[in-house]
Amino acid sequence: MQSFSARLIGGLLLTLTAAVVAHAQPPKRVLMLHSWGPEFGDLYARDMRVQLSRQLPGRFELYEEWLVSARFADRQEDAEFASYLNSLFADHPIDLVITLGAPAANFVQRYQQSVFPTTPELLTDVEERRASGPSLTPNETVVAIAVSFPALVQNILRVRPQTSLLAVVIGNSPIEKYWVQQIRGSLEPLNNRVTLTFLTDLPFKEVLTHAASLPARSAILYVLLSPDIEGIPQDEDSALAQLHAVASAPMFSYTDAYLGKGIVGGPLISGEEQGRETISVAARLLSGEHASDIKTPPIGLGKPEFDWRELRRWNISESDLPPGSTIFFREPSAWDRYRWQIVLLAIVLALESALLVSLLRERRRRRIAEMSAHQRLAELAHLNRRSTVGELSASITHELTQPLSAIGNNTEAAELILGMTSPDLGELKEINSDIARDQRRAIETIKRLRRLLAKRPTETQLVDLSAVVREVFEFILAQAVAHDVTLSTSLSPRPLLVSGDPIHLQQVILNLLMNAIEAIGGAASSERTITARTVLLEGAIAEVAIEDSGPGIPPEKLEQIFEPFFTTKDEGMGMGLAITRTIVVSHGGQIWAANRPGGGAVVRFTVPLAKTDRDTALVQGADNRPESVIAGPRVSRAFDSTTARGVAGPSTGGRGWRIR
Repeated sequence: MQSFSARLIGGLLLTLTAAVVAHAQPPKRVLMLHSWGPEFGDLYARDMRVQLSRQLPGRFELYEEWLVSARFADRQEDAEFASYLNSLFADHPIDLVITLGAPAANFVQRYQQSVFPTTPELLTDVEERRASGPSLTPNETVVAIAVSFPALVQNILRVRPQTSLLAVVIGNSPIEKYWVQQIRGSLEPLNNRVTLTFLTDLPFKEVLTHAASLPARSAILYVLLSPDIEGIPQDEDSALAQLHAVASAPMFSYTDAYLGKGIVGGPLISGEEQGRETISVAARLLSGEHASDIKTPPIGLGKPEFDWRELRRWNISESDLPPGSTIFFREPSAWDRYRWQIVLLAIVLALESALLVSLLRERRRRRIAEMSAHQRLAELAHLNRRSTVGELSASITHELTQPLSAIGNNTEAAELILGMTSPDLGELKEINSDIARDQRRAIETIKRLRRLLAKRPTETQLVDLSAVVREVFEFILAQAVAHDVTLSTSLSPRPLLVSGDPIHLQQVILNLLMNAIEAIGGAASSERTITARTVLLEGAIAEVAIEDSGPGIPPEKLEQIFEPFFTTKDEGMGMGLAITRTIVVSHGGQIWAANRPGGGAVVRFTVPLAKTDRDTALVQGADNRPESVIAGPRVSRAFDSTTARGVAGPSTGGRGWRIR
């Protein structure tokens, strides 16, 4: 443990000592000499500045100068520029000179003895022959590039096989003339495949004109535009952007410095690699290593790189690119841009779909349950009607027996008359008329009974509630007579058309009447009446009220009488009024009961009018004056055994009925 602590402390002391020594040493001065203006030819200088700051943080001072004379072929100002550098750095000697481009390299080699006699020089962005040529002095080393123009053209022919004309965009400075010769010589083997045309010694406007009017099977090889071209913008990026905007053919180049600025791509010299090698060599030189001992192989064309946007612009398929190509600037797909939004939306849609399926299934189950409930209700209502008819059996028997007995008596009377010597034909006609009337009465009774007992699916149609009340009252009269109850009605003068099932609505009235008759049956009151009223409420709702003169409903039972299985009868099941409420609610209505102030009870229910009838009622207004009153003294119907004709007259103490 002690030895480890000692080593740790020793290491920290050495580091601190090195830092103090480094801080005590004066910073290194580095001159970066450009061949062109500040905005031309600065292909990778920006990256070099950043990397140099990282490699030598706080230990160097960077100076930059531009060899303006390189822009002019007919003027010799290098001597004046050399004198300027001498005077500028006379009191601040430079520790390292880095040149960018061939003109700057030529300048420092020519004026090395007068300006930088002992200063290490790093020549960059120059052709590879500089690295092996005899012109290098012991103080110089090179980071060169090796441009294979045949490889560049082979790439163009691969991705654009139809290319037959190659327009080379290059300036007319001395260095650019040198490159023109290199390009012509290296591409001679491809003369049978492609024709070369050089856009040199032209104003920039004419360069743009030529680029915009190239034939269909053309391509552009952009090498360099020097800033001395007439009309060219002050920075190379602007010049390249204008050329790209008007170009009628795809553009290619040799360096990735132009990738993303208009060229299609291909095998390119890496500016990052150039900068990295340059900074590495610069660090070695600044650390004291001798320039002649540093040998760096030239930087050649790298792996193919392409601009996805230019591939799309010129309809170049990715399948035509060399193997191992890297594609940059690919526009992200909708999935790449909105991946999380799409996933979230998909989850939401999935949840909504699941919810929708669940709701549909639930709706289907509910629909099946409703249909089953309707079926059960219909069956229960049918049983309720059969039970009610059973209670009415005596009255129905009486209702049928009377016309049938009358028919029999009238038939016997007719036979007697026909047996006479001089039959009374007028009397026979009256007897025949009575038989026909009693037959119709019996048939109507049977029809009503069959309709009431019929088991059929629910049928919705337009029904006049007043007519339903009238028909049920006629059907129930015999039962009312049997219980010594007087029936009366006060009906709306206009039809109350509702949308519903007529049999179910008859059952509602019938159930309410039967309950009212039974309620009166045990009462000792001298007034034994049941009244039905129909009125139009607010022009859109039909109301039916069944009033009786019975003992009324106990207040605590008012809210329970419509509940299933609630009954006050010893043998009742308590389903009649529950079914009644269910039928009313299924027709969109409401039902309730109350006690009358003068005694007895009243049950009211409402049903909305059918839309057509409702509109008519709203236009015409509601007229609630009663149509008629069914009331009066009880009348008996007797039959004369001699004439077999029905005789209607006041009751002599027995029970009878009269209906108007």
